[in-house]
Amino acid sequence: LNAFMIGFLPLAGEKDLLVFPRGALGCVDMNAELKGESDKLLRLSSMTADKKCACVLNADFKAGTGLFNSAAVIEEGEIVGVSDEISPKAHDAGSALRCYELKEGRVGILLGDDLLFPELWARLAFCAPSLILCLGSYRAELYPALSRLCDCAVCAVSKERTGIYAQGALIKSSFEDILSLPLPKSRRRPAVLTKKVKTSIERT
Repeated sequence: LNAFMIGFLPLAGEKDLLVFPRGALGCVDMNAELKGESDKLLRLSSMTADKKCACVLNADFKAGTGLFNSAAVIEEGEIVGVSDEISPKAHDAGSALRCYELKEGRVGILLGDDLLFPELWARLAFCAPSLILCLGSYRAELYPALSRLCDCAVCAVSKERTGIYAQGALIKSSFEDILSLPLPKSRRRPAVLTKKVKTSIERT
């Protein structure tokens, strides 16, 4: 897929589900995919067949004349389906909320600002998912309520942070190891270096 991912995938080991967040693979042109001019989904399909796992890819999808914020769900070489954001601000709107029957359980997907609409939570709850993937900006205040309502695990994936919630509580976070480190009481918290400051230090 690209040099980074080719190097990364062997490190992933045996996983049931791999999630590629927005920006990992750039834009997916479905028109080109169908014509055989692009093979991003084909390569992902081959990877899931080889690793006997499922994957979810969040990206901009070009389809027809539209541009959608979408997530492709692929399991063991087969494209199970594609979900589109229903209430986007900068994309064309999708029309359906979906849950996917995967080998490891039923997975629901909320994209972008769809997380802000409780009526969509209720529809997902009706589908009785075992996991909901929230792909968009990180909104820590909403995931506990979503996991309680749907009585399932919620995995939030964003550029800022990743967290897994269950029974209304955060059970794992990409920041937890950093945040649990004690800081010396006699010192102030270290200032975060801006890119400009780091550049000037490297030059000296």
